[in-house]
Amino acid sequence: MFSYPIYRGMAIMFLAVVLYSMTDGLVKWLTYTYNPMQIMFCRSFFTWLPLFMMAPQKLSWKSLKSNKKSYHALRATIMASSLPFYMYAFKFLPLADAYAIAYVAPLFMAIFSIPILGEKIEKHSWIAIFVGFSGVLIMMRPGSLVFSIGGLSAFLGGILWALGLVMGRKLSQTESNFSLSFWFLGASFLLSSLFMPFCWQSPSFSDWVLFAASGVIGGAGLLAITRAFSLAPASVVGPIDYLILVFGTLIGYVVWGDIPDTFIILGALILVVSGLYLVYQEARRKPLVFFPVVE
Repeated sequence: MFSYPIYRGMAIMFLAVVLYSMTDGLVKWLTYTYNPMQIMFCRSFFTWLPLFMMAPQKLSWKSLKSNKKSYHALRATIMASSLPFYMYAFKFLPLADAYAIAYVAPLFMAIFSIPILGEKIEKHSWIAIFVGFSGVLIMMRPGSLVFSIGGLSAFLGGILWALGLVMGRKLSQTESNFSLSFWFLGASFLLSSLFMPFCWQSPSFSDWVLFAASGVIGGAGLLAITRAFSLAPASVVGPIDYLILVFGTLIGYVVWGDIPDTFIILGALILVVSGLYLVYQEARRKPLVFFPVVE
């Protein structure tokens, strides 16, 4: 029977999913006018606000010190590199379609855990991985809208995100979760800043509001996920993350009139079931983190 903290964790995770879907909706809207690198730059800048306002009072700069700076930088750069791919996917695909393909990440997390964490994948987990990839093939069938730069971007973004998360799990054995988030946001800001001389467009006041909202809401979502995983087991709150497919569909329909086709729905269901099975298997061994978090 669930205890009160677990119910709170589930509710906060639900809130986090809502916040992230709102942020991605804002990002998709902005991609029609601005380069994804500029969106990444502005969003990263405004994400610092909730991160530092709501970070624990015990936080000090000493918690950011590390003897693994090179590994930190590599992981943060890989995760930051996934963001433009996601944004290109949002630009060319309905939100629900982009989300569905990006959920290839849990499959690749299982694969990357072999060389990076030294884990062994059991036979039934390999079957789940291959079944999940069959769902991706159904969604990305040749001739479909998803079989395009948008679908490929979502797929590549999912691979990079998965690699960064597995590397983060290795770092989390000795590093604070705030440190992981700090390096990730820092890499996102610095990497995108390199492109600003080439793609910067002066935003209107209303677009500045959208940039700020995407960063602040995204930062709040990051903190909400942190809190959720601190209150409840990953096997309970982790699967709630898949509800973003529902919210992505709702936002896409209300704002852009997008409706997922039969192949997207079928492929997404296969991928979600496979991912949930891997989450369940992972949760039996150790806590699973979907995002870089803050303690």
